[in-house]
Amino acid sequence: MMADLSGIISELNSTGAPLSALFLSFIVFSFIGWLYESTICALANYGHFANSGFLLGPCCPIYGVGSLACWFLLRDIPNVAVQFAAAALVCSAIEYGVGAALEQITGARFWDYSKFPFNINGRVCLYGAALFGAGAVLICRIAEPALLNALELMPPTILAAAAFACAALLAIDTAFTLVSWRQLSQKLELLRIELADKVNESLKDASDSLLDRVPDAALDSAAEIKARSGELNSWLAEMSDGAFEAVRGKVEMPSFIAEGKQNLRLVVRHARSIAQRAEISTPEKLKTVLTRRELRFFNAFPEIKLKAYEGIIRATNLKERAHELFYRR
Repeated sequence: MMADLSGIISELNSTGAPLSALFLSFIVFSFIGWLYESTICALANYGHFANSGFLLGPCCPIYGVGSLACWFLLRDIPNVAVQFAAAALVCSAIEYGVGAALEQITGARFWDYSKFPFNINGRVCLYGAALFGAGAVLICRIAEPALLNALELMPPTILAAAAFACAALLAIDTAFTLVSWRQLSQKLELLRIELADKVNESLKDASDSLLDRVPDAALDSAAEIKARSGELNSWLAEMSDGAFEAVRGKVEMPSFIAEGKQNLRLVVRHARSIAQRAEISTPEKLKTVLTRRELRFFNAFPEIKLKAYEGIIRATNLKERAHELFYRR
């Protein structure tokens, strides 16, 4: 362990730059990455500025990590083409690893390149690799040497103090962000429970009217009931949300679904209208309210997907509400 730590320190010292200067360069490239994501990427994809990035502040650490990784590993490669190819691979490996780790830890996919050609599981793509490779070449050959030279002109005490202040702010930002993410996850779970209860209530209130709407000719044997309810269940399965498990259970029960597709369609249409009314009317009546700090994740990552809560997010229009909150005129 000590040998590994000594090796890392030795590698850092081999750059000839103080650790405080290297850390500040990490902060600078993290800020540049945030600026790139929040302006160029956001304007190109969504037509407006967006405070992108997982953290609350103007910082995307993955850009700082990628920049320094390429600087440490690739700065001595003389051939530009080889350096570009190597940088594209290094940056793609970092992006893929971070994306996979975030999905595993948070259960969310924050970005998705599935629409781009030559992508790998939607986490990286050739287009992004080329952009990062080109940027890394500029960093290795121009930006990082110039930045380190400028930072080394500062008095060591001021340099160390600035690095310490940035590290403290980054730690505080990370702590607040993690708290916000945890609160978002907890409230989404509460919304799931609330929405399921509302759907259950709607179906319970509508059960009598469903019976009244089905003709007497529709009543038949239990075998016919099971066969017809299977078709209804397949529609319910397409709703693909845990909140509507209650719907599936309730609609599977009726003993009046029997002969004739016309009668079955009548029940399906009525059940669908009940579920949709419960779904559409829910956001304004829910007790669980998300704050601006929690909704900001949907603004920072408009394509974010939380596997366990996608149906809840759609049903309560959270992404649309976040957009209105941050871009109301």
